[in-house]
Amino acid sequence: MARHLRAFLGADDATLARRLTAAGTVQAVLDAIRTRLSEPARDALVAELTAATGGLLEEDLDSILLSGLLGYHGLVDAARQTAAEQDMTNLVTLDHHLVRVTSEPVVEVLVDRQQAYELRLALTVTFTVQGLAATVRAGRLVHVRIGRCSADVSLSWAGQALVRHSDLVDAPLVIKLGSGVPVHEITDPADDPALARGTARVPGPRVAQPGS
Repeated sequence: MARHLRAFLGADDATLARRLTAAGTVQAVLDAIRTRLSEPARDALVAELTAATGGLLEEDLDSILLSGLLGYHGLVDAARQTAAEQDMTNLVTLDHHLVRVTSEPVVEVLVDRQQAYELRLALTVTFTVQGLAATVRAGRLVHVRIGRCSADVSLSWAGQALVRHSDLVDAPLVIKLGSGVPVHEITDPADDPALARGTARVPGPRVAQPGS
């Protein structure tokens, strides 16, 4: 099963463009611009919105899951314990756990470098984790193994889902972190501006000049 967020959602350019149009998102942006756009400019608008929205989905499910697991107190406690005892390894186990990560990415629509619209989206990723075993050593998370993990991912606008998909991620799901990641450094992808904000640049309408 694909573990890249965009591939998991099946959100290729054609699908995103179709959903953005069907949901009324494109029309909302056109209404905000107010000036009638030519057909090529409208096509450019759809293409830019699609590219900017797709760019917000450039993340792996593994990274999102790790960011959500940070909130589990068992891992934080294990990191504290093993940080004080460098030779200690702590195995944290969970039979069943829900991990939910939410963010509100924004696409800024610029017309001739002026902001015309802010497209506010909602991205929700919910993992159902069964049979988790996480290894923490010297305050660092070094290995995660999950017997079964499913994900429900939804990208929404104005309360309606643009794209949504639920499926098994991997069975088992194994995440190897090499020398490990300091637990306190695992952050929510929404904290990264590159993942939380995109920009769609649309050329403004061309006005015919007298004698042109």
